[in-house]
Amino acid sequence: MRKIIRMRRRYQVPGQPEDSHRLELEETRAVAAAKERLLLIHIQEMEELYQVLRARVKELEAARQENQEMFLAAMEALARTLEAKDRYTRGHSGRVAKYAVRLAAGLGLEDGFIENLRLAASLHDLGKIGVREEVLNKPGRLSPEEFALIKEHPLIGARILAPLAPLRELIPWIKHHHERYDGGGYPDGLKGEEISLGARVIALADSFDAMTTDRPYRKALPLEVALEEVRRGAGSQFDPELAVKWLELPWTELAQLPLTCH
Repeated sequence: MRKIIRMRRRYQVPGQPEDSHRLELEETRAVAAAKERLLLIHIQEMEELYQVLRARVKELEAARQENQEMFLAAMEALARTLEAKDRYTRGHSGRVAKYAVRLAAGLGLEDGFIENLRLAASLHDLGKIGVREEVLNKPGRLSPEEFALIKEHPLIGARILAPLAPLRELIPWIKHHHERYDGGGYPDGLKGEEISLGARVIALADSFDAMTTDRPYRKALPLEVALEEVRRGAGSQFDPELAVKWLELPWTELAQLPLTCH
C-alpha cells in the first residue's frame, strides 16, 4: 500500500489542483461580472422607460385636469344660467357658496375642504336641469306630485357629476343637501352625523338664503326673523353646532361680501 502511494505522488502533475481551482474562480468572476453588466444595462433601460412613462402620465394628468376644469366651469355656468331664468332664484347658488364658505372658515376647517365646499355649494342645485321649467317657476305652492319632482333634483345632480372621480367626496354633499338633522329630509332620510359635514353646511346655507330672498309663495323674511328660524331649527332641521356658529357670524358684514367667494 505504501508503495502505491509513493508511485501516485511520483507521477502527480505538480500544481495541477491549484491551477484548476484558480481557473474556476476566474470563470466564476467573469460570469458574475457579465451578469452585473447585464443587470446594470437592464436597470438603465428600466429607468429610461420609467421616465418616459412618468412624462406621459404627467401629460395625461394635465389633460385630465384641464378637461375636468372645463367641465366644472361649464356646469357652474349651466347652474347660473338655470337660475337666471327665474328671478326668484337668480344668484342663489353664489350666495349659498358665500354663506357656506364663511361658516366653514368660522369653524376653522382646512382650505382644501373649504374650496371643495365652495364648488359643491355652487353646484348644489345643478340637478334642477332635470326638472320641468313650469314646475320650477310655478307662481305658488307646489302640489304633492310637483314637489315629488323637485325632490329628485339632488339625485339628478349627483348622477351628472358621478363620472368625475375627483369629485367623489363632493357628490354626497350635493345629494344630501336637503337632508334634515332629525332624519326627516330627503332623498335618503339620513339623520345626525350620517349626513356628511359638507351637506350639513350647505343645507343650512341653502335654507337661510331661501328664507331671506323673495319666493313665489312669500316675501323674504327679515334678517332677525331668519336667524331666529335657524335658532329654532337647531337639532331638528339643522346641525345644532353649526347653527350656534351660524348665529355668531357677523351678519352685517357678511351681507356686504361679494358673491364670488374663493
